[in-house]
Amino acid sequence: MQDYQVMPPLTAEEYTELKNDIAQRGVMVPIEYDEHGNVLDGHHRLQICAELGITDFPTVIREGMTEAEKRTHARKLNMARRQLNREQKQELIREQLRETPEISDRQIATMLGTSHPTVAKQRQGMEESGELERFTSSIGADGKERPRQVEHKSFNLPPATTMWEAESQERARAALDIPSEPIEPEHRPHVTNNSGCNEWYTPEKYIDLAREVLGEIDLDPASCAFANETVKARLFYSEDNDGLSQTWRGRVWMNPPYSAELVTRFTDKFVNEYNDGNITEGIVLVNNATETAWFVNMAKNASAVVFPRGRIRYVSPTRDSLAPLQGQAFLYFGDKAERFMAAFSSLGWGAVVNG
Repeated sequence: MQDYQVMPPLTAEEYTELKNDIAQRGVMVPIEYDEHGNVLDGHHRLQICAELGITDFPTVIREGMTEAEKRTHARKLNMARRQLNREQKQELIREQLRETPEISDRQIATMLGTSHPTVAKQRQGMEESGELERFTSSIGADGKERPRQVEHKSFNLPPATTMWEAESQERARAALDIPSEPIEPEHRPHVTNNSGCNEWYTPEKYIDLAREVLGEIDLDPASCAFANETVKARLFYSEDNDGLSQTWRGRVWMNPPYSAELVTRFTDKFVNEYNDGNITEGIVLVNNATETAWFVNMAKNASAVVFPRGRIRYVSPTRDSLAPLQGQAFLYFGDKAERFMAAFSSLGWGAVVNG
């Protein structure tokens, strides 16, 4: 049997904690296999099930993956796990760079579910230490080979003094595939300033509209027990069971975390699950950040979109309400665009974009 365990074993304390949780609640995250019965993810869960005599647990079979794809998949799942510290996650990136050094930083970031500046920083360190060869070209997601910008130190910009200058500089670095420089909080673009709190829960009236369109909500992949009192999804994922490492199925409602990194990862995963046919229908509530790549990706794949008048006042378990710094958008994915427009168009302006 092939071993795809990419991380060291859990500590005794972590193992005991996981075992107690499985004894109380069962296996919450499916154990993943390839078509030959090799475990791709869930080695500890499987071992604990054997110890507890549990034979009925959720599984996922991943068919048709190459050996390299299986290892990348295992790394991606582990990258999303909360128990990994920063150094362990960096080592997963370095392992991927050793295996596929010719792939672009952006593509590796997409493969592992992280940011391309994070990958670029690890590559640069490995090149400087001589562990990794310096490539003058890289292969992108489209399979095409392009010249690679490798000398980052010569690229200098004057310090940004306004949020508009900071935003322009970030776009320039992204265009040149150069790692981002830290931006002082008072100079960040206003979109980024929303990242202080990830728990912005949707008011009930918008969930009622979503239910008019979707009927039942099968899954909320970015939620918690408090939020699900309103959403009433049949299944929800929280920080505890990490929605990014799960397969999303059925009719999905999503109000993703607001931090810049997480909103990208959640929205990209939503689009991928929808295009793969796992999500049959869904509605996503996000900021109307039309200047961002993740929003453009959502809009290009959505069936319809509505931009509400004014800003939504979100629900908080600790405060009466939370007001974001910009407006929002509801994006619909599925074959009932007209029903979505009938339910949501009263909120503001909208259109069927890919109906």
